[in-house]
Amino acid sequence: MKLVVRSVLALMVLITIPFFVALFMPREITVTRQIVIERPRAEVFDFIKLLKNQEKFSIWGTLPGERQVSIQGEDGTEGAIIAWKSDDSNIGAGEQEITGIKQGERIDFLIRYTKPYAAIDSTYMQTDDIYDNQTQVTSTYITTMNYPTNLFLVFAEEMISDQVEISLERLKRILENPPGEE
Repeated sequence: MKLVVRSVLALMVLITIPFFVALFMPREITVTRQIVIERPRAEVFDFIKLLKNQEKFSIWGTLPGERQVSIQGEDGTEGAIIAWKSDDSNIGAGEQEITGIKQGERIDFLIRYTKPYAAIDSTYMQTDDIYDNQTQVTSTYITTMNYPTNLFLVFAEEMISDQVEISLERLKRILENPPGEE
């Protein structure tokens, strides 16, 4: 009988440890990555402010699989929304809205995921001059998870960091090697 009681107690302790740890974990992470692009700031900003162009460089917009994509409002302006929907759980469904623009400098987005899970995250992209034909692009992604799922932010931070870096590398490649230029 003592063995059963000890086994049950040990199991209860093992089950409660993650919940206890989650109490002390952050509920929000901010991932910021930067890249330098060999193009003038105005050209870079005019490209990244268009939601349709995010489908060309964002890792999330280029995931393989069938999806329906639509843009509502005037692309590149505050209030414009790009929505996506797919039966593929890797793509899911949601929308990204332009919530603020400081022309030539910064564009803010709100991302609302509806499938495979509901979440609201915010992100922004900022451009800064380095030289006449060099622009530093800063991409920041902010996500929040409630207790006890905040325990998974440790894994999410690394994954999001990698995805932001890949997206910035693609952006650099597209802008520095446009079709028709050598």
